[in-house]
Formats: sequence, C-alpha cells, structure tokens
Amino acid sequence: MASVRAWSQARGFDYRFVGDAIFDGVPGWYLDKSGRGPVATDYGRLILLQDALDAQGYEQAIWLDADVFVMDKAMVLSCDGSCAFGQETWIQAEGGSLKARRNVHNAVCLFRRGCVVLPFLAETVLSIIRRVDADHVAPQMVGPKLLSALHSLYAFDLLPQVGAISPAVAADLMTGGGEALELLRQKSAVPLQAVNLCASLISPVAAETVIGNLRLLD
Repeated sequence: MASVRAWSQARGFDYRFVGDAIFDGVPGWYLDKSGRGPVATDYGRLILLQDALDAQGYEQAIWLDADVFVMDKAMVLSCDGSCAFGQETWIQAEGGSLKARRNVHNAVCLFRRGCVVLPFLAETVLSIIRRVDADHVAPQMVGPKLLSALHSLYAFDLLPQVGAISPAVAADLMTGGGEALELLRQKSAVPLQAVNLCASLISPVAAETVIGNLRLLD
C-alpha cells in the first residue's frame, strides 16, 4: 500500500485508503451469500468508484487492490475510452507443462465520469449474485471471470503494465529464478510496472520475499 501511496503522490493524484468500509455499500443479502471476501469486494469497489465520480466530483477514479505493488513510480495509467482494466499473464502448470494465459483482472481499474460500463457492471454483478446458489459462489465469478467474458464482446481498454504474480511465478521469485518466471518474461505484453501479488494465494512471509526479488522480472 505504501508503494501505491507513493505512486499516487508522484502522479499528483488524491489518495484514499479504504478498509472494511468497502462493505458498507454492499447489500446485506449479498454479504449473506458471499461473505466479506473477494466477491463482496468486487461489488464494493464499483460503488466506491461511482461515488468518487458522482458524489465527490472527480473526473477520473482509479482503483488498485491492497496487494498491488508498484515497482515504477513513473507508471502512467490511461486509456482512450471511458474505462480500463488490468491484464495479467497467468502462469500455471497444466497437463504436465507450464501454460501462459492472458486474463482481464480488476486489481486495477480506471473509470471516467459518464462511463456507461460502470453502472452496467454494478447491476450485472448484483444480478449474478442474486440468482446464484449460495453454495456455488466462486471467488472470481463477478471479478476477473466476468470481465474476461465481457471483454470478448466489448473489447475493454487494458492496462497490461499492471500484471499478476501467480503462485508458480512467486515460487521462482523466492528461489532466484525458474521456468515460470522466464515464461512470464517471454509472454508479458509489456514490461511490468506494477504487479498484483495475489496475497490470498501466498503467505505474508512469501509476499515479502517476492517483493524483495521483483528485480528479477527485468
């Protein structure tokens, strides 16, 4: 979070940290189904972004997850349209070999005032959670999975400079290198300037080690 705060200051942006207050805008019935975790956060961030644009009067609002680490304070997040989302190159083992898949993610998202996607996305998330069986609420169903599905139709502007560190890549970063890290270097669309550490998938100690070795991405 300190890296994001420093980046915000370097870019001349106002910075706001939001803790558990993110759940204040999530309906009770939604929380009953999802719990106070990633699925609730996927909706809560949309409400906070809409509030920043409408009630607080900002022309643009950018969200960065708490486990995003900014490596380059000169990073520019911009787009031609009214919204943009992150793009990750996810490295994991499949069928005995490592595979690289590009997905849309919401660890970073940018919206501008008047964007029609933001209210549509919020309503879509509510609709999905309202209809889904509480026993089948998947962690990414209204986050990266939903965005990746919509991207195939809408073609969002993407921010590939904010990528993600999968557990396979994290393991290589902890040991000084490996096939997963090398594949990420090869398949990344652009040099990474920030990364989602995916802290829910690795331990806090591992995350600290990964941050210390991110120079290996160069």
